[in-house]
Amino acid sequence: MSDLICPFSATLAKDDFACKHAEQIIRRGGAEFACRSGPQHADCRGLFEQLKNVALPLFDLEDDLLQVPHGVLQKIQFGGLLGLQRLIADRPGDKVDDIASLVESASAHFGGMDAIPHDRLAGDITRYQLARRRRR
Repeated sequence: MSDLICPFSATLAKDDFACKHAEQIIRRGGAEFACRSGPQHADCRGLFEQLKNVALPLFDLEDDLLQVPHGVLQKIQFGGLLGLQRLIADRPGDKVDDIASLVESASAHFGGMDAIPHDRLAGDITRYQLARRRRR
């Protein structure tokens, strides 16, 4: 299961996002989330890859693990999911109750994972504002 790390782990660390298939695992670097469903993980991974394909050029970046700032990956995760929720439920907001259900609903709504209009999520991703760190 440890190879099924959730591609939306950053969102799960925030209390406003949840997933019925997520299981928190503790590692030396902190907490991560694994998926208990292989098929769901594949769908979420595919969605995240498509979101990166749309978003990285907007930030003038290439898909390089050593070059893409962590903040950009977080904007893709948060903004992408919130934008997807806006598209299928016409419900803007700042939380997602169940990522798996959202992805399943989006697939059903658009007629498959490949039919999701990822390009319509670009604005949601670029406009998403990460919470600022507090200074000590």
